Amino acid sequence: MKRKVCLFFMVLFLTAALSVFAGGKKEEASAPSEGPAASEQSVEEQPAETGGVVVDKWEIPFLNVLTGPIASIGEYLQWGAERAAWEINQAGGIAGKPVEIIRIDTGMSPEKGSVEMAKIVEKPYLTVLGPVPEPVIMAAAPIAAEAGIMAFTATTSYEYAVQFFPWSISWFAKTEDKLPPIVTAWAKSNPEMKKVVQFVENYGVWKGMAEAHKIGLEKAGVEVLKDVDVPQDAVTLAPLIVKALSQEPDGIIFACNAEKVAKIIIELKNRGWEDMSNLLVFSSADDAALYTTGGSNINGVYIYNYVDPNLDTKRWQDFRAAFKEDHDGIEPFSLSPNYYDAVYMIKEAIETLGLTGDPGKVAEERAELADYCRNIKNFDGLFFEWTNHDGVPTDKPVFLFKIQDGRKIFVAKVTGGFDD
Repeated sequence: MKRKVCLFFMVLFLTAALSVFAGGKKEEASAPSEGPAASEQSVEEQPAETGGVVVDKWEIPFLNVLTGPIASIGEYLQWGAERAAWEINQAGGIAGKPVEIIRIDTGMSPEKGSVEMAKIVEKPYLTVLGPVPEPVIMAAAPIAAEAGIMAFTATTSYEYAVQFFPWSISWFAKTEDKLPPIVTAWAKSNPEMKKVVQFVENYGVWKGMAEAHKIGLEKAGVEVLKDVDVPQDAVTLAPLIVKALSQEPDGIIFACNAEKVAKIIIELKNRGWEDMSNLLVFSSADDAALYTTGGSNINGVYIYNYVDPNLDTKRWQDFRAAFKEDHDGIEPFSLSPNYYDAVYMIKEAIETLGLTGDPGKVAEERAELADYCRNIKNFDGLFFEWTNHDGVPTDKPVFLFKIQDGRKIFVAKVTGGFDD
């Protein structure tokens, strides 16, 4: 589009600057735990034809779940995004301008998520973090896709994210490619294990993850027993445990809520279960409730996830120390870096492409940012570098650990994903 330099166009810029990626004057960055303050936005009085940034502040909305039953998860996802923004601002911002993460709470309501996304796409934001979780993704991501704005669905599975390509991004490879190898590694670590049952809660991507576990078990030559369905509103777990034990398993995989996992493990021990290494917890249960409820009862249990907390780099150790300080000494959970990395990916895209935040170029710049992030090369994440191919990571690892006194002891690392 040709840009005309005239007074009318400058007035148009000033009028349009009511949304993201425009903001107040540059100010001192606040610590992530304090959260960003909402501010009025304005554009610099400079002509767009200079090719430079025309905003005073980059604003990135985060459609997150900050109240309701999984608000604890939303909190640490938000913390990661705001930690990245704080670091970036300490180092001079994005293309010399500060960045702010705008908190938008859906309360896990698909209806509210849809309403909020409809507001977002009408403003000249370049991208949006979220939505979180899956019910809100299914309701709100189609609105983003129709409007041509990238939604960073960084906590869901490939199978959800792919439905909205090219206007979403998958943080993980296909579930059937990513999870079986790590389950096979667990099974081979316990060669005496011959029959495995799963506790499966039908929530979001969890049932699909449980199906992928079966592929890994079969590859290891382990018999897969009939799943035990765990109702979301289950209060009494004893009947479920009896049902599982009646199949005489010598191994168990948990694909359900973190607190339920801990309670089931405690009850299994009370009933005489001794082979703790023959218990595997899936990544979504790597949450505070697993450790606070389970305590020493989960010592020796295996767990897999996507980050290695034993990494010895200054960047990770700083992140880890800040997280623990803000969370009563609790270690970061496996998903806590996802939106941290997403903010840095957005930063790289804006700076590499020379995006301006010009409201008059919003459709063009949204498309450029989306394509860049979907095919980013050697992105420098918090834990490792990775490359995306058409929105899917090609070389992200999955880690297997043994839990001991609240810590994760490294057992194995498997790298899988899209095959170039």
